Amino acid sequence: MMRLKVEQISEGLHPSETIVSIRTSNGSERVVVSTRSIVGNSIPVGWPLGQTDETTLIELPRETETGSWRVWVPSDELVQTEERLRA
Repeated sequence: MMRLKVEQISEGLHPSETIVSIRTSNGSERVVVSTRSIVGNSIPVGWPLGQTDETTLIELPRETETGSWRVWVPSDELVQTEERLRA
């Protein structure tokens, strides 16, 4: 599983939501995510969809404020974690 580093900006409209900022190759984007999905200042994202020397195309768990689901991020913003299977 891949995780994307984020910076918590503020609380969302609901108590279970948090607004986070994501560093992208073109600046930054804001996304509203479930507070429970934030672990170690990172959120889960899908496997990379594309890659260049320094950037990676990822799909976010929710749409950004500007309407994007997929964004190019610096590759060093991604963290690979072990996926644990639950019975």
